[in-house]
Amino acid sequence: MNKEKVLAQLEELGFALEEAGEYGYFFKFEGLNVLYMPDDDDENFMRFAVPNIYDVTEENKALVLEVVNNTNMTIKYSKTCVFGDDVWIFYEYRLFGEDNLEDIIEHSMRLLQATFFLFHRKIEGDDSLPSEDDDENDNSDESKEDVA
Repeated sequence: MNKEKVLAQLEELGFALEEAGEYGYFFKFEGLNVLYMPDDDDENFMRFAVPNIYDVTEENKALVLEVVNNTNMTIKYSKTCVFGDDVWIFYEYRLFGEDNLEDIIEHSMRLLQATFFLFHRKIEGDDSLPSEDDDENDNSDESKEDVA
């Protein structure tokens, strides 16, 4: 039931949804590739992800793990993870009947965006926090366009 509500709210907010196979539904938010990943076993669980934001190699793995950990300790509500050979960002939320879904989705998108910018700043050696001036994805060479 909540899957349909989330999909309807995303469409109402103007997101063009594309099915992404087993992953869920793909859309863009201000230059970020975002996945809505419904869980058929838990209708109250809502998950968004920004996949493949950085390639992990043997040469950079130690640095990436340090930056992932630091990012997770800095920003609340999102999880930055090494998933295979890539870094992904996740936002998870338990939906309750009285939730304002529009506000939750807006919060999750802004938080994913801030996490993305913070991770990339830290991986490049800049420890400053994201600011309101960060309104577009920097599309660095290490970020990927495709979902999988």
